[in-house]
Order: sequence, then C-alpha cells, then structure tokens
Amino acid sequence: MTTLEDLYYGNIHPYEQDIKKTGRESALLRLVVKNENVLLATLTEQQKEIFQKCKDAESEMHCAFELRSFIEGFRLGMKLTAEGMYCTEETDED
Repeated sequence: MTTLEDLYYGNIHPYEQDIKKTGRESALLRLVVKNENVLLATLTEQQKEIFQKCKDAESEMHCAFELRSFIEGFRLGMKLTAEGMYCTEETDED
C-alpha cells in the first residue's frame, strides 16, 4: 500500500504523537500538570469552570494552529519536491 493510500484509509495519523517519557515535552507536561493542580486547589467551583473554559478554548486554538502548520509544511514539502524534480536551471559548480 502506498503512503497516499495509507493516509486515505486512515492508517496514518500524523496528529497523534506519543510524548517520550524522557523528552523535553514530557518534562514540560509534568510541570503544567503540577502547576495546574496547585492552582485548582485554590479555586472555587465557579473559578474552576471558567478555568476549564479557558483551557478548552486554548486547546481549540492549538488545534487550529497545528492544522495550519501541517498544511503549510505539506505545501512547502510539495514545493521542494516539485522544484527538485522539475528544476531546469543548472547549478554553478565553480
């Protein structure tokens, strides 16, 4: 099966990535969770609801940014591929 077929049939999920337990992202995630738990312990129920709404909106914003980045990265990759395959200019090897 080709990569395009895998993508079409849902066998490729570029947006689903595991965070390495030893990576920088993992350390940042632990820090966020720790600080969030400290903050939540000080909030009232109403404040917790507002905080959750902020987190939900931020999550949607991140998803929109990730989609835009994916599209722009894909376009750049296609431009580089097309240029590499069809470029008729000779490079100077002086």
